[in-house]
Amino acid sequence: MGEPKPVDLDALMAEVRERIRIKREKGIYGPDVEALMRVPLPGGRRIFADDLQDPLASLAEALDEEVEYDPRSRKPVVGPVITYARKVVISLVRWWMGAILERQERINRLLAAAYDYEGQMAPRFGSRLERLEREWKEWREQEVAANLHSVYFQARFGGDEPVIRRQSEAFVDLYKGRKRVLDLGSGRGIFLQLLKDRGIGGYGVDLDPRMVAEAREKGLEAHEVDALTHLRQVEAGSVDGLYARHLAEHILPGQLVEILRACRRALAPGAPLVFITPNPATLTVGAHTFWMDPQHLRPIPPDLFKFYLEVEGYTDVEVRTFEPSEKRLREDGDSNRRENIRLLNDTLFGDRDYAVIGHAPK
Repeated sequence: MGEPKPVDLDALMAEVRERIRIKREKGIYGPDVEALMRVPLPGGRRIFADDLQDPLASLAEALDEEVEYDPRSRKPVVGPVITYARKVVISLVRWWMGAILERQERINRLLAAAYDYEGQMAPRFGSRLERLEREWKEWREQEVAANLHSVYFQARFGGDEPVIRRQSEAFVDLYKGRKRVLDLGSGRGIFLQLLKDRGIGGYGVDLDPRMVAEAREKGLEAHEVDALTHLRQVEAGSVDGLYARHLAEHILPGQLVEILRACRRALAPGAPLVFITPNPATLTVGAHTFWMDPQHLRPIPPDLFKFYLEVEGYTDVEVRTFEPSEKRLREDGDSNRRENIRLLNDTLFGDRDYAVIGHAPK
């Protein structure tokens, strides 16, 4: 495409004058119209054609120009009434516009003053904000004992790898034939290794750089990134299975709901989802062993977790408990005694973990 041709203002004005001449001959315009088109404008008001030749100067003049309106009506009989009504309306409009302009001028002055004050007080506000951020970070670290050396904690309370592998094996078949299963909080890559051994494609995300490095040393795909951030970044429907072991108890309920929503967006239709967490329905777990990990925020009752999945649109939701407690009361004696002891065993020494299982809607 070539450059646009410049406007020939002289030719344009000649055409306008010719049209005016034709309409004047037909009696539509009087001779004064054509005469006005030929009057030179030395220092006077510009016509539009002249404005186009010097738009910046014309803009300045237009801003300075006062807008006048003649309210007089020349109609017989009702003319004075119309004129009076117009004057009343004009006065009201002027009062209204004046109030608006005064308010806008006040706002402009306040904004200008605010910018001045901001420039003077920004250092104080900046230091205050830094202090609040520092205190919040310190509070979060102290709440979950972030200064505790994680290597020592994992060695004492992290669980033996054979035990974790045995627990995880019970869920591998749910992902049979899948190509892109996501393990949230993949840790050392135990579940990822199980998937790989079964010919199932998978990868994991974890915030602990040491865990990610250990998983990569095994030839597994793992990324150091926050679970929710990653779920929001992946393409919708690109994950065909999701597994999360002992992740939900480390986050607040609102964050868990956000993760479940992000999982639903990321999962392909019908893809399975499994969340494993400690079972607080067993009182020895909810009242004792759950709190052995200072990074646990709060236990999640199985019925509540099942409700979370159902209300977020997952289908075929079920709860599966496992990992029986090692200690149990002896169920002997008469039938009434055995029934009472059995109830105590279920309440105090029931299964220590549970899995809530669902599927993305088809």
